[in-house]
Amino acid sequence: MKQELGIPRRSYGPRWASLLLISVLLACSCRAEPDQQALRPLPSSPAATDSGAVPPVATEPVPIDSEGQAEQVPQDKAEEPVDESQTAMPEEAGKTAAADQPDVPQVDPPETDLEQKLDFGKPLVEGLGKNELLDPKDPIWLTRDRKSVIMQSMVCQRQAPLEMFACLYGSKEHESVLTVPVKANVVHTGLLAAGAKSGTPVRWDPEYAPPTGTEIEITVLWKDEQGKVQKARAQDWVKDLTTGKAMTHPWVFAGSRMHKDEETGREHYMGDSSGDLICVSNFSTATLDVPVQSSDSNASLMFEAFTEHIPPLGTPVTIVLTPKLADQDSPGKSD
Repeated sequence: MKQELGIPRRSYGPRWASLLLISVLLACSCRAEPDQQALRPLPSSPAATDSGAVPPVATEPVPIDSEGQAEQVPQDKAEEPVDESQTAMPEEAGKTAAADQPDVPQVDPPETDLEQKLDFGKPLVEGLGKNELLDPKDPIWLTRDRKSVIMQSMVCQRQAPLEMFACLYGSKEHESVLTVPVKANVVHTGLLAAGAKSGTPVRWDPEYAPPTGTEIEITVLWKDEQGKVQKARAQDWVKDLTTGKAMTHPWVFAGSRMHKDEETGREHYMGDSSGDLICVSNFSTATLDVPVQSSDSNASLMFEAFTEHIPPLGTPVTIVLTPKLADQDSPGKSD
């Protein structure tokens, strides 16, 4: 049959062996080329070191085509640029956002009533300093001769029925002539230091008993529109509705009372919680009270603000409390 194909019998063996050898060599060369390509560093890989070693790089495998070349990644699958503002830390992102906002004027939050700083002024009595302060936080002093207690206040009512001449700040300003930014227990302590003796508050049961204690003379000082210091008795600012004239009754050092908290066992001064500092209606928690029967019922109030005698609202007023130690025979003397 081989003779029929035109192939001489003697040349068939060498030719067949040559073709087989060429096929083997081609197959080996095709396999070696990708292996050599795989040893080449990728374009995105770091440069080789001096020793020839290539630092490992954590990258995704790059597909190799049949010719040993890296395939191109389609444009839609390429890594998109990252918006740094989206990956910024919260603080940096806040700064970036603030920078993008237009300039807006900063407005402080409104103060609450308790945060407002009212100007109660300086005492209109000479010789008062830090050494005379009864409380480092409150405007209340004991004079150097230890005869009077001085405290600052402000006019809060000029036309109103009264239960108080002076109340603690933030308590009963709607029915008081003056508001005082001090604590009632500190006033009590100051009067004791000035020689006064506290008596007893009003009692209603089983029958009315007026408050007692050392009589306290109360004087008020303020500056008029011309800046001149004026002086008056506190009674001149209180109108007696039965006479239409200034009140004539004195004030006595009733001393309020103590209350024990059943839960904590602590005692506290009732005048501090009630605000009843200098009263014209009888209260069992009053520090100073009038020694006559004076109802706190709105329909039976005996006193009102003497408008014509009182300076404008907001006027700082110095209150002077002086115990009348030489005259203990006056109404409401101490027990």
